[in-house]
Amino acid sequence: MTRRLIIIGGGAGGVLVALHVVRNSRELTTLTIIEPQQRLGEGVAYSTQDDTHLLNVPAEGMSAYSDDPQHFAAWAGCAPDAFVARHRYAAYLRSELAAAVAASNTVHVQHVCDTAVAISPDPLHVTISTGTVIDGDALILAVGNAPPTSPDWVHNFATTRVVNDPWAPRALDAIGAGDQVLCIGTGLTFVDIALSLARRGVRVTGVSRHGLLPMAHAGFGALPALPAAFATPRAVLHWIRTQPDWRAALGALRPATQHIWQGFTPRQQAQFLRLARRHWDIHRHRMSAAVAHEFAHMQATDAIVVRRGDGRQLAESGAFDAVVLCTGPDDAALLTTPPLLALANAGVICPGPHGMGVDTDAVSGQVKDVAGSPVAGLFTVGPLRRGTLWESTAVPEIRDQAEQLATLLVG
Repeated sequence: MTRRLIIIGGGAGGVLVALHVVRNSRELTTLTIIEPQQRLGEGVAYSTQDDTHLLNVPAEGMSAYSDDPQHFAAWAGCAPDAFVARHRYAAYLRSELAAAVAASNTVHVQHVCDTAVAISPDPLHVTISTGTVIDGDALILAVGNAPPTSPDWVHNFATTRVVNDPWAPRALDAIGAGDQVLCIGTGLTFVDIALSLARRGVRVTGVSRHGLLPMAHAGFGALPALPAAFATPRAVLHWIRTQPDWRAALGALRPATQHIWQGFTPRQQAQFLRLARRHWDIHRHRMSAAVAHEFAHMQATDAIVVRRGDGRQLAESGAFDAVVLCTGPDDAALLTTPPLLALANAGVICPGPHGMGVDTDAVSGQVKDVAGSPVAGLFTVGPLRRGTLWESTAVPEIRDQAEQLATLLVG
C-alpha cells in the first residue's frame, strides 16, 4: 500500500521535510508538495535574487544534515564562517532534494504549483484553488512565518504608498531615488530593505518602539559550560551578562534553548516576552559583519536614519512618500486566512502558547485541538511551533524537526 504524504509550503521547511522523507522511506510513498511559487526552497526567506541579501548565519550553520555540519559550506565552496547570498541556499535545497529523489526507488514527489485553500482532517484531504482535492494519510504544515503585522492605521493613507510585504515580487519598484521612505520595524528585514533602497538613492527612516538594531556577528572563543538548570528567565539573562563573551554564551545556550523554555512556567515565559524579547532578538538574530559595516556607513552619511518612537505619528506627518512594513509576523492573523481558517473555526487547530504559532506537541510537532488532544495525521514544522518551543525559526531547529518527522512518518 502506498503511503500518501502532503506538505503545505515549499519553502525551506517544506523542502527539508521532503528531503528527509525521501532519504528515509523504504516503502512506496507519494509525497505532494503544495506550493504556489514555481521554484521550491525559496519561500519568503530565500526568494530574493539580490546577491547582497546574505544569510544571517555562517554557512556552517545551514547544513541540511545534522550529521554533516559542513555540508552546505562544501556545496557552496566557501569557508565555514562565510555569509552566502540567500538565494544560493534555495538552490542548495532544490539540488539536494532532486538528488535524493533520483536516488530513491520508493518515493514519488510531485510539486503542485497552486495554493491550498482548505484542509479537512477526517478524512484527511486538502483542497487547492482549482477545486482539486488531494487525499493524504498525513499532512505537514510548513507554511513558514505569518505575513507582516499590519497596523490598522496604515490603511488610512489616501496618497502615501504602503508596502505591506516588502518581499513580494516587485514590491519596491515604485520607490525611486530621492523618495523619503519610512520603514516600520528595525529588525533584520528592515536592514535588508533599507540597504536595498539606500543604494539607489532613497532616504530611509526606520522606526520602532525601542529603536534597536540587530547586533553584528563576530568570532568567539570556546563555549562556556551551562549551569545544570535555569529556574527563571532572569537567571538566564544574569548568566549571559556574567560571561566574558555574550556571543559565546548564546552559542552555548543554542542547543538547550527549547528545553529551557519548556521548563519555564507560562507566567515566566510571558514575563520574558514582555520584558526581554526585543533584546534577546537583536542579540540572537544578527547581521553579518559586512552588512553591519555597510549599514553603519549608510547611517554615517544619513542615507539611513533609525529612530525610537511612534511609527504612526511619523507616518501621519506627511514627510514620507512611502511606508514599508518591516514588522514581525502577525500570528493573530495566521488562523484567520486559508487554509487554516476552517480548521480554526472547527476547533481542530488553535493558537499556540502566548498567541505564537499553533498549539503542538513539543516532541513531534503534532497539532493539538482546542481540548489539547493530538489531531491524527496533522503535523507542523518551523515557525508554527514557536509558542511551544520558542526557538523554531532557524535552519538548525527546522532541520532537526524535519529529520524527526521523517523518522516518525516513514522511518
